[in-house]
Amino acid sequence: MKKYVNFMKNNRKKLLVLFVLVNILSIIGLFKININPDFNIFMPKKSAYKETLDKMNNMFANSEQITYLIKSNESNININNLNKFRSFQSFLESKENIKYVNGPTPKKIPAGRRTVNLDNITEENISLVKEHINGLGSLSSIFNDKEKLYASFSLFTTNNFGNKDLNQIETYLKDNNIEYYATGNLYMQQKIIDYILFILLLIPPTALILILFVFKTQMGNFKATFFSVLPAGIASLWTLGILGWSGLEVSIITVLAPIFTIVIGSADGLHFISHFQESLLEGKNKIESIITTLKMIGMPMIITTVTSIAGFLSLLIMNTQAIYDLALFASLGIFLAGVATWFVLPLILTGDIKINYKVKNKKLFTSSIKKLWGKPSIIILVVLIFISSLGLLQINTEFNMPMVYRNFTSVHKSFEKIKEITGGSLPLYLLVNTEENSLNKEYAKLIMQLQKELENRNLASKTMSVYDIYSTIYSNLMNTEIIEYPDMSRINLINQMAFSESSYNPTQQFINQNKNYTRVLIFPKDLKNSTLENITNYITNQKKELNEIDINLTGVQYLMHDLNQNMLDNQKNTLLLAFVLVFFLLLISLKKITPSFISILPIGFTVFILFGFLGLSNISLNLFTATIFSITIGVGIDYAVHFTSVWMNFKKQGLNSKEAVNKAYDYTSRPIMANAFGLAIGLSALLMSPLRIHLYVSTLMWVSMISGVFLSLSFLPTILRKIK
Repeated sequence: MKKYVNFMKNNRKKLLVLFVLVNILSIIGLFKININPDFNIFMPKKSAYKETLDKMNNMFANSEQITYLIKSNESNININNLNKFRSFQSFLESKENIKYVNGPTPKKIPAGRRTVNLDNITEENISLVKEHINGLGSLSSIFNDKEKLYASFSLFTTNNFGNKDLNQIETYLKDNNIEYYATGNLYMQQKIIDYILFILLLIPPTALILILFVFKTQMGNFKATFFSVLPAGIASLWTLGILGWSGLEVSIITVLAPIFTIVIGSADGLHFISHFQESLLEGKNKIESIITTLKMIGMPMIITTVTSIAGFLSLLIMNTQAIYDLALFASLGIFLAGVATWFVLPLILTGDIKINYKVKNKKLFTSSIKKLWGKPSIIILVVLIFISSLGLLQINTEFNMPMVYRNFTSVHKSFEKIKEITGGSLPLYLLVNTEENSLNKEYAKLIMQLQKELENRNLASKTMSVYDIYSTIYSNLMNTEIIEYPDMSRINLINQMAFSESSYNPTQQFINQNKNYTRVLIFPKDLKNSTLENITNYITNQKKELNEIDINLTGVQYLMHDLNQNMLDNQKNTLLLAFVLVFFLLLISLKKITPSFISILPIGFTVFILFGFLGLSNISLNLFTATIFSITIGVGIDYAVHFTSVWMNFKKQGLNSKEAVNKAYDYTSRPIMANAFGLAIGLSALLMSPLRIHLYVSTLMWVSMISGVFLSLSFLPTILRKIK
């Protein structure tokens, strides 16, 4: 350590130049960062639902759609609101990246044996328009709710549709003072871009400020506090810079990587400065204090950095790209935080920097925890285990698209409003393949019966297919109240009469006649796992009875459902791998089996308590909350490593177990407390995030850190005192 410190001191100017250049390059890299809004990163790598979805996309070019619901202040259909609806639909139809708009006001509509041009609605033809709209029944895109009129527009887009197109649509609506709501998987994806930018710009700096505040209350010296978090802040900058230069993309889950880098990476800096201050207090000069600090906690700092990385890397066995990317990005950030601690702090402290040792209220919390040593810590642990065991049976794995967003966001409000008004929001799809022409009457009868059963069984709020469209149009042409599906000759007549001179052909997004494929839109009553499973069971039973029809369910929600069902098995494997890696690293650090085994107990109990809290709080075990367990192992073990390492150091100096525990507690309790609360409070910056999943991460980290600190500073000393 002495050679390393002297090297830093003797080459300080050259190393400072290198440090400045690296930071400049990182800042440039920030402006090269790309954002990935694609929700496919959530999807499992292997899934039968994904195979069906890919096949459907090939059949119909694109399964993604966006729904806009606009509000009229009038309650009746008249020329004014029809012109308003038509103007909006005309604007949408003019967009290059919108292939088709299914709305209430296409350019032309069929009216008997003629067509009506909706660009020119007059008093003479308004009655025909009303008759057409009313005749559509459940297929109508106009809804009346509480004496207000709403119009729904479904946009079928190209693969090039993006945030720019979305902004143009919303600008049109705002410029025309139109109250609107929007939803759809594609819409939710594109809105993520705005949210990620908000998170990147606001939350990492906020987390850094919060950690500074917490560390300041424990260390009392602002300069010392600043230097303790500086390596983590620098590492976060380096991480983002590398992401920018490498061309890798930031998603709603990998955006957490720089935040984790700051809050987790600050641990080493805190321990370094804290022990540095302790050495100064003992009368050593700066250089001697740096050397002493690195000798005492240098190896534990390396081990804790590696254990934190190991916690994240254990997530690599998860069956989804999103977690895979987070594991790599966060591991990179924590590694850089470790490098920055060894490089930046000695580089700065070997210069003309003075750090005073001023600590106020040093024993404010630590003295209280020390009183719990012995039987009280054991009793509290037993109670926590009992309560947590009650929550284990209540763990759920619900995770769907609306759950990503918090209730106050426009995305969540729009989803709820559109579901309330139209009866559907995010559809599932039934891909149907027939041996002969899909429009044959016998096929139509079977599929329409299947649709009706889904609604009668309260599994779907509504369904929609090409068979519904032809049945409704035929019944209107025949002027009959009985909904009847036409034969092929009448279908050809409908196509000639209704669609030959009109751009209005709602069937084109539901059928591929060349390959005998149709698709049915199913709007489930809700997106809960139980509802999706009941729909699957019903469709599976129907497949056995439909000999000449091949039917398969798909949709983004089913892919997420697949992910949910695999989550518990994945979680077991991830935790097992994390514990094995951490124990192996502890064994390398402590070089003895018994202290290594004892040190891993607090984090094992913390994980158990965390599972119990999930069940009791009704927070689902999903893609995001699953990461907290591996983070808890990787980060929480740091406290046990530092405590046990310092305890063993004092044992080597000749102290008995009780004396070594007391001395180790005096040395480590303050930085451990400060780091744990700094990490939890730092991640509280996620409370500002518009994403519900980030709120869950913050909440679970509080539970994890409080449990980990309590067990590491009460249960662990209780056990170590008994070792001979």
